[in-house]
Amino acid sequence: MATAAAPASSSGLNPFSNPEAALICAVCLSDFDAGHRRPLILPRCGHTFCRICMKDLAARGDIVCPSCRTKYPSELEVDDLPINFNIQCLASSTSTGAPLPVTRSKSQPQGEDDGSKCVEHRIRLVFWCTSCEVPACGECLYESHPPPAHHICRIHEVVMKIKEKAEVMTSESAKDVVKRMGESLLRSLRDVSDLQEAAHLLHEVTRLGRSAQGANDLPSITSVFESAKSVRQRVASLDYSTLDAGSLSPRSETIIATRPAVLALSENGCLAKVMVEKMGIHIYSLQSASTAYSVAVKLGILTACVKKEAPMTFLDIKAGERKLGRVYITLHGAMRRSQQFMALCLGTLGHTYRGTKFDGISEKGQPGEYIRGGDYNVRGGMGGEAIMDGLEWGGSWSKPKEAGHVCGVGGEADRRFGSLFAICLRDNPDDTFKSPFGKVTQGMDVIEIATRHNPFNAVHVSDCGVVIPMDPERKK
Repeated sequence: MATAAAPASSSGLNPFSNPEAALICAVCLSDFDAGHRRPLILPRCGHTFCRICMKDLAARGDIVCPSCRTKYPSELEVDDLPINFNIQCLASSTSTGAPLPVTRSKSQPQGEDDGSKCVEHRIRLVFWCTSCEVPACGECLYESHPPPAHHICRIHEVVMKIKEKAEVMTSESAKDVVKRMGESLLRSLRDVSDLQEAAHLLHEVTRLGRSAQGANDLPSITSVFESAKSVRQRVASLDYSTLDAGSLSPRSETIIATRPAVLALSENGCLAKVMVEKMGIHIYSLQSASTAYSVAVKLGILTACVKKEAPMTFLDIKAGERKLGRVYITLHGAMRRSQQFMALCLGTLGHTYRGTKFDGISEKGQPGEYIRGGDYNVRGGMGGEAIMDGLEWGGSWSKPKEAGHVCGVGGEADRRFGSLFAICLRDNPDDTFKSPFGKVTQGMDVIEIATRHNPFNAVHVSDCGVVIPMDPERKK
């Protein structure tokens, strides 16, 4: 493998001015390392991305740089790309606990910040005068802000109060934005669909008019008449009241289900169906860009609205061609296994759970019974390599088996089965799961039905994705 060192600026970022951003792949947002995610440089444009993302781009045909869209030939070998050794060394040093290099002004002593000092007394500002709404140092309290005429508190208390208010405002704004986005998507879906339907109906009406003029016998005019009745019904379906995104009526759901979907567009050009349903905005797993669509929204805009602390995902379950139902899973957002599970539900890192089979049932009929799935390699449960590093396992992550728990498979150092998962059907307080990262919040009955299907290996995930609740306060 040919390798060559390159200046750090070739990644498009200066690691010494922005070290944290430089150590992260801009596609998958994972940390660079010296293994599967080593930083590789695209030779023409100089942008740097991790090896896994490069492999994913190469698997889709011609490599297109996600940053500047520079095209590379399909015969380009990923393993022959030069390594950005500056970024790799910096990433390795931070992973071992070494500090990042930081630029500092020569006139500013280490550990001091001129902005936190009183201009007059050159003493650190640690107090806040709520009467005057200004920061103060210890000398200022006696000279300009003496109590009890002035109400004094620690500046740290003010910072925490402002932080709390900012977090509340951000949370409230996020809720409003998600709700408005759902309503806008619903209106867009309806309006674009109506436009397409109207165009089709106009063409159909013109054709029926010509057919009616040429009909001279009972069978032909009867056929035209029946077609005209059908068109009339379709025209009537275009005239409906404004849809309420928060509570869809059965009629509204029927209309939406028959209309073209709004799609989400990823950075690598793949598309994901977006539907407004009862549980919220559903973003389905990414597919090739050949899918026809009317409206596309950037995937990053939608995923930014996913609840970081408790993201919700869904799995549509089938047995052969028979639909069994949908399973909703709420994840522990801070866990790496949760982030990996969400990425596999969306397909943002190339692999997806869509089309994967459930390969078996363990401890059937006994306490702690669970089903296994997630083998995107289709190897009967012997595939499903981890697509992320640092997955949790054992220790404080272990919990007693509980119905609904979704747990990882494969040990801490075993990447081979890192993407496999298990869903527990029955409690067993005497046994534990090594890494439960989520819980089924709706659809356990679907799992129960799936376990009774014969043959069980016909049970599979027909589709999957993530959910943005349009009303985060609503109980699911």
